[in-house]
Amino acid sequence: MDKNRCMACAKEGAFEGGICDQCKAIIRGEALEGQHQIRKDADKSLHKEGTNIEKKRGG
Repeated sequence: MDKNRCMACAKEGAFEGGICDQCKAIIRGEALEGQHQIRKDADKSLHKEGTNIEKKRGG
């Protein structure tokens, strides 16, 4: 592989896709936090309307 620069942090390295692994992890973490907040806000809004929600249990 040729050495490229990460599109997010501009570090030089050998990686695929244009973004280094560290930046990919940070971006995924931020996306999951955003998804969690959206779900929390939606549940809160539905609760205000009086709708009960069955939460999925993993297992």
